[in-house]
Amino acid sequence: MSGQRRVTELRAAISLVSSAAADLRWGDQPEVRVLPDGRLWLTDLQLSVSAADVYQAARGLVAAQLLGITEETGRPLAEVVGPWLVSLQTNEALLDLDLTQPADAARDDAA
Repeated sequence: MSGQRRVTELRAAISLVSSAAADLRWGDQPEVRVLPDGRLWLTDLQLSVSAADVYQAARGLVAAQLLGITEETGRPLAEVVGPWLVSLQTNEALLDLDLTQPADAARDDAA
C-alpha cells in the first residue's frame, strides 16, 4: 500500500471517528457529500475519498477496537468476535423477518 493511500485512509478514519463522536453529542458533525463520481467529499478535511478508502479506514478502526478489547480483557480474539458476529447476524436475520413479514401477511390476506 502506498504511503499516500495510507494517509487518505487515516484521514477517512479521522472523519469516521469525528462523525461517530458527533452522533454521540461530542463535537461538531462534519459535512460529508457524495460527489458525482461517487467519491465522498469530507468537508472538514477538504478531501475526497473513495468507498474503498472509507471501508479500509473502518476496518482499521474496528481492528484497533478488537485488539484493545482483547488486550484489556485477556480474552482470545475468537471469544470477542464470535459473540459480536452472532449478535449482528441475529439482528440482521430479525430485521429481514420484519421487512418480509408485511408482504407475506398482505399476500395471505389476498388469498
